[in-house]
Amino acid sequence: MLQARSKVKSSGRRSSNEKGRKREFLRKNDDIDEEALAGAKTEIDILAPTIARDDNRSKWAATTIATKSIKVLSREFAANKKYRPSGFTTVAYDKNEPKNRYNDIICIDATRVILKDRPSDEDYIHASWMTMPDRFRYICTQGPLLETLEDFWHMIFWEKSTVLVQLCNNIEGKHEKCRQYFPKSKGSTESYGPYRVTNKGTKADPYEDVKQTVLEVKCSGRSFTVNHFAYLVWPDHTAPSDPAPMVGCSKLCRQLAEKNPITVHCSAGIGRSATFVAIDYAWQKIRDNASVQMVEILKDLRGQRFQAIQSPIQYIFLHMCLLELAVEDNLIARKGKYSPYLSSYQTMLRKYNKKVAAAEARAEAQGK
Repeated sequence: MLQARSKVKSSGRRSSNEKGRKREFLRKNDDIDEEALAGAKTEIDILAPTIARDDNRSKWAATTIATKSIKVLSREFAANKKYRPSGFTTVAYDKNEPKNRYNDIICIDATRVILKDRPSDEDYIHASWMTMPDRFRYICTQGPLLETLEDFWHMIFWEKSTVLVQLCNNIEGKHEKCRQYFPKSKGSTESYGPYRVTNKGTKADPYEDVKQTVLEVKCSGRSFTVNHFAYLVWPDHTAPSDPAPMVGCSKLCRQLAEKNPITVHCSAGIGRSATFVAIDYAWQKIRDNASVQMVEILKDLRGQRFQAIQSPIQYIFLHMCLLELAVEDNLIARKGKYSPYLSSYQTMLRKYNKKVAAAEARAEAQGK
């Protein structure tokens, strides 16, 4: 048993930033989705598929580009946006309210990460296992709170998660999205309960806007290295314009993790995080079946991380990442039909982001 941890009281006390976090997701304006995406015009509706190869991924990519315009993908998501798996329970989530960043983002019992070497009344963290078709596992979790910093490193240590991906800034707008959970400067060390984390320095940025920091975590005479990847230019509820950095990061993370689970977080751990995990999950599914439907993949993911993939733009971005993978694996040509498809996505994204910014400004003005 590890040395005694500093306990977090669960007597109903709320943290200092609770008022600001409770309705962080409820204040979002869902109307911007269809309104912004409805204006997206594409030229790829009339394009014929590329010459099919035997590889299922090539067939899927060609079919997607030829038959699924940006508007079609938007409507596909809208029709399934409210999907929820049946029969779930949230006993642990309900008992640990102070450890939940948002009150409208739940953590289901079936797939929750149970903190090892803890009594049952202290084994909760808002994190879910997400298992890939090849049985490799990710941990999708919320951005740590002040109250959960020790729990977070307890999870990383006991699950030996050697790769950690951060997809949000600590502060976005006027709201805390994630607590700083490791020392910022090279050579410095901070303690989180019994866990001592040392910043060993950064490596050359592996991809545009992706920062890699090497951390060392120690406890009870044991230690291991954690590669921390930060991609902080992915705005909440929307998506990046270029899928290449996330695709490259996904590949590198799998390579470095070997057989150990990869931990991914944003703020709530369901939008950006689940979309990142979905790249690996969907690509494996497509590899085995060119006819697999992305809606079914969405449902699979939500059965593991409840509410996974929040918005139509994240759903569309997932498709762009998969198509980028097809390009990088030489399954389709970058300068073929993929190029105008990517351009149509980027044009739509600019319009969508303007709508999001306007909605955020209105919400701030109203004090929400």
